[in-house]
Amino acid sequence: MKVNLVLSGGAARGVAHIGVIKALEELGFEIVSISGVSAGALVGAFYCDGYKPEEMLKVVKSREWLRYLRPTVPRLGLVSLEGAEKYLKNMLSVENIEKLSKKLWVCALDIVSGRTIIFETGSLFPIVLGSCALPGIFEPVKYKGYVLVDGGVTNNLPIEPFVGKEELLVGVDVNPSVFTEKVNNIFQILVRSFLLSVRSNVDKRKEACNVVIEPDLQGYSPLSLLKAEELYLLGYQKTMSVMKPHAR
Repeated sequence: MKVNLVLSGGAARGVAHIGVIKALEELGFEIVSISGVSAGALVGAFYCDGYKPEEMLKVVKSREWLRYLRPTVPRLGLVSLEGAEKYLKNMLSVENIEKLSKKLWVCALDIVSGRTIIFETGSLFPIVLGSCALPGIFEPVKYKGYVLVDGGVTNNLPIEPFVGKEELLVGVDVNPSVFTEKVNNIFQILVRSFLLSVRSNVDKRKEACNVVIEPDLQGYSPLSLLKAEELYLLGYQKTMSVMKPHAR
């Protein structure tokens, strides 16, 4: 069965998306295209470029990419993404979104105009990084006339490209409705504030999905990168239980 997949943002919890993809493949679903925002856009970019789920998990667990995130003078954000663009250019095989082997849409917010933009063409690297630029933590990404920040601010489940399409619409939300982890530093405060603010823009979009997968991630911080394997398995397990009835 063909599937259009929508992947939410969620910082480190986005690793669960990789497990979701692995389970869908094992169940025999064909992922035709992906619409993603923030961590979901990043996972979508790697998958649509041909990476296998196991390869993506290996990339996350290597943590090599952390070397490319540089603290900056806190004028527009605490961390610069300039180095991250160099990393993506080394890891991905195409320059433009439309050249990917599977169709990808990337949701980002232009902080100047206030417009939410779902890109399906254009330069892959600044658009994906702009979609990941959590306000207050990462510097916004300038692209053409835009100043891009995390699209989850206004749309953390970008279903719009798939409304009315015949394929099964599967939405994946990696943000638990209940927070149990403690907030101990400025990064955790900023991320928690952001995730609380995006809840209101997700619920109505879930209603448009044929299936919604919500991995059991309570207790996992959005900064839980050291628990990548666990997050991956939780995404995999939840998808197996939710999607088996839909498999043919």
